[in-house]
Amino acid sequence: ALAEMLFDGDDDNQKLIQPELLCIDIQSRAGTNTTEALREVLDDDIFENNCRVLGGTSHAPLPQPRNSKSVGLICYNLGWLPGSSADDKSAFSTKMVTTMYSLTDAVLMLRVGGLLSVMTYPGTTPQEADAVKYFAEGLAALTTRDKAGWQGYVDAIPPDADGSGATTVRDSVRTSLERVVQNGDPKQTWRAYEHKPLGRPLSPILITAM
Repeated sequence: ALAEMLFDGDDDNQKLIQPELLCIDIQSRAGTNTTEALREVLDDDIFENNCRVLGGTSHAPLPQPRNSKSVGLICYNLGWLPGSSADDKSAFSTKMVTTMYSLTDAVLMLRVGGLLSVMTYPGTTPQEADAVKYFAEGLAALTTRDKAGWQGYVDAIPPDADGSGATTVRDSVRTSLERVVQNGDPKQTWRAYEHKPLGRPLSPILITAM
């Protein structure tokens, strides 16, 4: 769907803007599946010239597009590839620390007004899902009028439920926001949103920030 929206058939517009679709997954099989799906909906020349599929590639650090100054949308679908074996789930499932590093790369890469979209899975990776939610809300807190500032927001993040992680959600969010403060555009004002079904606490939750 993203490919069809990005490459809408306006040849003149595409030549002028030169849009690029960059797809990344740690599992090579996911890269193969993505390539096949894109070739079904795109002309060969568009796929060859405007798409890159990086299978077997980590999202941390986040690979750079051709034009890193004009990135309008970065989407994540966390977790693992549906249909994966138990071993693949263990080996390739996204992890909080690398996901947060990648999300920070994404925030620093997005142009002002760009959109970050992250599908999280609190039913299977609750620590990672919490970290993503608090990070997105922390982006909005960077311009808060609260006297405690964004640091006060981070200090108020509750302790991890199981207490088993070497790196806590609070630590991870603090580290990520510090990078944004140090390297991001000071004029950027973030708005963050949580999209979830009511009455289903373990369902996937979409977090967006722009």
